Amino acid sequence: MRHLRPKSVSRRRDVLRRKVDPPNVSRNSQNPALSIEQVLASLQNNNHNGNHNLNPFSPQHPAQSEYFAGRKAEIGSFRQAALNSAKLRIPSPENYAILGTWGLGKTSLLYEYKTIALEDLRNQIKCACIHYSLSPQSCKDWQTFASNFLATVERTEYSNASIKTKVSKEFGKWQLNFNLGVVGGQRNANKRPPDMLESLRDLWHGHLKPAGIDVAFIMLDDFHYFPLVSEDSAYLTLRSVFQELANQKCNYCLVVTAHSNLFTEIAEIAEPLLRFFKRFELKPFTFEETREAVNKRLYASGRKLVVDDKVIQSILDKTGGHPYLVIFSMYELLQVIGNADRVTESKFSGVWPTIEETLGNSIFLEKYRSASEKERELLTEIGESGSDTFSPGDFKRVKGANELFSRLEQKELLLRKSRGNYALFHPLFQEYLRKRGSKG
Repeated sequence: MRHLRPKSVSRRRDVLRRKVDPPNVSRNSQNPALSIEQVLASLQNNNHNGNHNLNPFSPQHPAQSEYFAGRKAEIGSFRQAALNSAKLRIPSPENYAILGTWGLGKTSLLYEYKTIALEDLRNQIKCACIHYSLSPQSCKDWQTFASNFLATVERTEYSNASIKTKVSKEFGKWQLNFNLGVVGGQRNANKRPPDMLESLRDLWHGHLKPAGIDVAFIMLDDFHYFPLVSEDSAYLTLRSVFQELANQKCNYCLVVTAHSNLFTEIAEIAEPLLRFFKRFELKPFTFEETREAVNKRLYASGRKLVVDDKVIQSILDKTGGHPYLVIFSMYELLQVIGNADRVTESKFSGVWPTIEETLGNSIFLEKYRSASEKERELLTEIGESGSDTFSPGDFKRVKGANELFSRLEQKELLLRKSRGNYALFHPLFQEYLRKRGSKG
C-alpha cells in the first residue's frame, strides 16, 4: 500500500501535475520539461543531505506512484473511462483486464490506477476502491472467494475524507462478523454464506451512493488464480454478478490483472468473459520508458547520478526493456559503483558481468528450480539448442514434450509466440541455461 504524502507536497503535486519528464526523459530535446519529481526534488534539495549513496531501485516491490513510468496509453484510457463511468446518469461501468507475463508491471499499473481514481481525479469525481489480491487458497471455489473478498470491504479506500467518515458510520449498520471463516451480515440472524450480488448491491444503494460516491472500483490482483475448471465457473459467475449489479444501477467497475494466456485458456469454458473486459497487454519498455523509469527514481530519491543515454540503451538491449530486469540491473549497478556521480557506457560494461551473474544466481535459478526434474531436462535441451523459437516437435527424443511445453507455459517459463511455436520467457534466461548446461 502506498504511503500518504504530506498535504503540502500533495498540493504542490496538483499544481505541477502537467509538468513532465526530467532531463534525459523529455521527448523534445530542445525543450526538456521538468517532471513533478524533479521540481519537488529541487524544492526540497536542501533537505536531501547525504543522498549520494541511496539506492532507490528495489525490484521486490511494485512501483509506487512517485516511481511509476511509462504506460501512457493505458493511463489515458483508464482516466477517461473513470470519468465517463462516474458521470453517466445510467450506470455503464467499463471493466479492464491488465495482462502480461511475469515482471512486466501488472500490479504496478493496478496501483497507479488506484492512485488516479483516489488522488488525481478527486476534484472531479468521488471514488471508492476495493483492492483484493487473490491467492490459490483464497479462491479455490466461488464461495471461498466471495467470503474472503467481502471480508475486506471495510478496508475500502475513498477519494475524500468526509466520504470515508460518512461510510464508516454506515458500516456500523452493516457490520461484518466472522463465523468459522464465513462472513455474514449482522442484520441477518441466519448464519449463511454471503451472497456477493446481494452484498455489493446493499453496499452501493445503502451506503456508497448515499455518501456521494460516483463510482467504485473493485481491483482484483492475480485474477488467474481462479480455478479454470470447477463445478461453478468462477469466471462466468463473476461476469454474471457484475452485469446484474450494473442492471440494478450499481456503479462498480471491475479491474483485474492476470497472466497473458489466461483469456486463451478460458476461451472454451468462459467465452463470454472475453467480451466483458477491455484488455491491455503490457509490453516491454521502450527506450523513453526505460530512461523515465531510471531517472524518476533518481530524482525522487534525491540521488545525484547521471546515467548516460548510451547506458540506458545498453540496459534496454540486454534486458529487452523488461521492467523488472531494468530495475534489477540498476539496483545491482548502484550497489557496485557506490557514490559515483556518473555512469558511462564503459563503466556499465565493466559491471554488467557481475549483474548477469547475480541475476543468474537469484532470479533465473529460482525460475529453474520451479520446474520439475523432467521439465528441467527439457529446459536444458532448449538452452543448448540456441534457437530463439521452437516447437515440441523439435525435441522428439524428450518423452511427453507436448505436455511438458504446456506445463512450462503455465509456469511462465515458456511463452507461446504463435500456434505451436514457443520461446523462453527471456533471452537472458536462455543464456543462463546454456551456461548451466556447459558446466555439466
